[in-house]
Amino acid sequence: MSISRGLTGLLLLVCFQTMAAEEGAPANLARSLEALIPGLSPDKIGPSPIPGLYEVVYGPNVVYVTGDGRFMVQGDVVDLKTRSNLTEKKRDEARVGALETLGEDSMIVYGPADAKHTVTVFTDIDCGYCQKLHREINTYSDQGIRIRYLSYPRSGIPSKSYDKATAVWCSADRNQALTDAKAGRSVNAEQCDNPVREHYVLGRMFAISGTPTLILENGTMVPGYVSAKSLREMIEKGDSG
Repeated sequence: MSISRGLTGLLLLVCFQTMAAEEGAPANLARSLEALIPGLSPDKIGPSPIPGLYEVVYGPNVVYVTGDGRFMVQGDVVDLKTRSNLTEKKRDEARVGALETLGEDSMIVYGPADAKHTVTVFTDIDCGYCQKLHREINTYSDQGIRIRYLSYPRSGIPSKSYDKATAVWCSADRNQALTDAKAGRSVNAEQCDNPVREHYVLGRMFAISGTPTLILENGTMVPGYVSAKSLREMIEKGDSG
């Protein structure tokens, strides 16, 4: 298996690179990794729970490497004593960081700024359950949930779904345009600079396999449609531990 394939598409992360923050890791480890995977720098390197392995974060992806950068381990680290998946917690944190790096200015947001909860949703205009979720957008607001949309045209780029998403983004009123598009109404707009491709790449990095896919405030990824009431209960259950 090739390095790039073994990393499950980590080379898609190049556009989200930040300076690696080495915390207790060998000083040369970042350089070793950059030499082995040209053009891709780790976002963060630090000690892992397993002696001899270091935790390396690339965008929303977490892998483990030896101190000399020669061997890489993909998979989850589970603490059998506490029955907790330590790697998944790190992935959650990494997803939150990736969304913060992307920035809300590139999202289409529904709901008040002071809503109790904010959920980020990867959506496809032509997806039936995405349309159902959007028809209930006011119900989510009533449950105290603000929805931030990112575009994820499942048929890829180029595609009709991608064209619809870019038309929505380039509209004077993006919120109304998205509502119209999800209702099957045509949206016409001049081409413009837009973040749809960036959204799609981020979705690939998150290993999204379908839409809608929800990202909760703590980074937990929830695939599929969830009703507003169930989503609020899910969030509050998580908040309570």
